[in-house]
Amino acid sequence: MDFGGGYSVRNFAIFIAAASISQAAWGQAIKSEPPLEVFSEDQIAAIEYPDLQFEETEADIRVYDKYFFFHRPDTSFDVAFGDINECDALARGAGYYSTSVSYYSPQAGMLGSAAGSIIGSLVADAIFGSAERRRVRRVNLRNCMAFKGYDRYGLEKERWQKFHFEEGFGEANDDKRREYFLIQAKVISGPKPAGEVLEK
Repeated sequence: MDFGGGYSVRNFAIFIAAASISQAAWGQAIKSEPPLEVFSEDQIAAIEYPDLQFEETEADIRVYDKYFFFHRPDTSFDVAFGDINECDALARGAGYYSTSVSYYSPQAGMLGSAAGSIIGSLVADAIFGSAERRRVRRVNLRNCMAFKGYDRYGLEKERWQKFHFEEGFGEANDDKRREYFLIQAKVISGPKPAGEVLEK
């Protein structure tokens, strides 16, 4: 679509993104982390541990940049749940980090904290496409969890989808997000997985 004067949808999106960059100057300080949620032994025991066993193929290995999970020895369930929530929020610029996280893409550098909002997400999608935004979110999540000392393991796509989500324009609702993070925390804090630790 052309808005006249040679301005396309892409140019308009870039203009909006550029306007949001100024917010990054005051939005870099991260708010205090939320208090750690504490779970009882019965609550943890009630969470079903997912099936992580599969016969690895070359096709699986090629997409481990998309389909992976985390683990760290000697980590409590409570800490694991808090860390995956925190890193997810940082990676997507949501929740208690909604005014302080900037969207990063190699093509455009930092887009201001508006990219964590609906407008920012639409801008990022208009410029790079939702697939690029999902890729950047995965990279940010990996970096955050690696910084906290977690190892990353590859997983077959079908098994991965049973307790993970991949967002496009929309986000998983809070109930579904919490359900999946509870399972992920069980894996993160559980026994050491079989398989090779992937590159950070």
